[in-house]
Amino acid sequence: MFRWITTSFQRLIASRTGSVAVQIGVSLVVLIGMAGLGTEGTFLIYKHRQMQAVADSAALSGAMALSQSSPRDPGSEARAVAASLGFVNGIDLASVTVNVPPLSGAYAGDGGAVEVIVAQPQDLTIMRLFGDDVANVGTRSVAIRSSAGRFCILALDPSVYAALYLSNNATVNNPNCGIAVNSTSNSAVKLDNNASIDGSVVTRGEWELSNNAELNGDPLIQHGPLIDDPYKDVQIQPPWPCNETQPSSGKNGDIVSLTPGYFCDGWDFKNNVTLNLAPGAYYIDDKLTIQNNVVVDGTGGVTLIINDNTAIDIKNNQALNITAPTSGDYAGLALMSRSDAQSGIVQKFSNNAVLNIQGAIYFPNQELEIDNNGATNPNDCTHLIARKITLMNNAKVGNNCTGTGVKPIGPPAQLVE
Repeated sequence: MFRWITTSFQRLIASRTGSVAVQIGVSLVVLIGMAGLGTEGTFLIYKHRQMQAVADSAALSGAMALSQSSPRDPGSEARAVAASLGFVNGIDLASVTVNVPPLSGAYAGDGGAVEVIVAQPQDLTIMRLFGDDVANVGTRSVAIRSSAGRFCILALDPSVYAALYLSNNATVNNPNCGIAVNSTSNSAVKLDNNASIDGSVVTRGEWELSNNAELNGDPLIQHGPLIDDPYKDVQIQPPWPCNETQPSSGKNGDIVSLTPGYFCDGWDFKNNVTLNLAPGAYYIDDKLTIQNNVVVDGTGGVTLIINDNTAIDIKNNQALNITAPTSGDYAGLALMSRSDAQSGIVQKFSNNAVLNIQGAIYFPNQELEIDNNGATNPNDCTHLIARKITLMNNAKVGNNCTGTGVKPIGPPAQLVE
């Protein structure tokens, strides 16, 4: 382009034909004008995207203010965020309008929603030639508060392939059970062979679907935000000296009652045992085997802590009935491993294992797998949080956190418009 312009200009100087000079002169004006319009058009696109990001951030901030136990003024919060991002209401002709409730859209009149409109006229040079030297650029965003959080499943690994993997008819069939995946992989979320998710999906990377797999939720977001681990600051307290051993009557239909403590020789319960757990924390080393129709009852506020690099073995029609404590060091945590546990270990629930868990299953540096008809109870508030999560072979995950005290996953607000 520039070589052609330079050559044409040289010809214009050398030409002794007036008509040629006029034609080239007009062509140069048109080309320069088109280049200018293209530049200004790109600038307007950039400004619109910038202002949309500001409106989104401001609306989320306002909705989060509504979600606080002592609500703050959402208008002040939203305008403060917009100002921190370079758009101050009334400065440089910028306007930041906050409406609670929104005045338009699907959430008009909803007192739990915040509408933010950001606008600023943009001066243009080339467009003056066409009689319009100002472009009015405006964006709008709406966010709603959410006291229960958006997600029930969170895959934490920042880059791994298939950080969330569903296969062979595995389903997350509750539309209120959202999924967050922090991996930036092009296949951070992988579904195949009739797997499906009915809730929202937010991933920092992208998804890969094959063989009739389906994402049916809303919203479905690729290249989304990082979702914080709600238990990242939990510190496993040093267990007291090894003071508990498994009773010898641990098989063949026995009823076994245990109290909290440090089981450094592990657990091995099989064949129709009923295990009653008193409230508190159970530190377990070496093994955690629960198989063949075992029932575990710990609904008074129980946390099972895998204190070393043990891989659990929980399968074959067992029922795990655990309610996490609502206060204390392990509030919200039903079953967990250490954050520094070996990453190559897969913690499995298999073969018709039923997880009646009110709280979080938390393996921050390990893989969690539910397979072969394993399922969570859709009437409980069960959160799955792990480095990587796999659901296979008719596994089913449901979730109902209404009215529970389980710690929410995700920000207490979400964008909806």
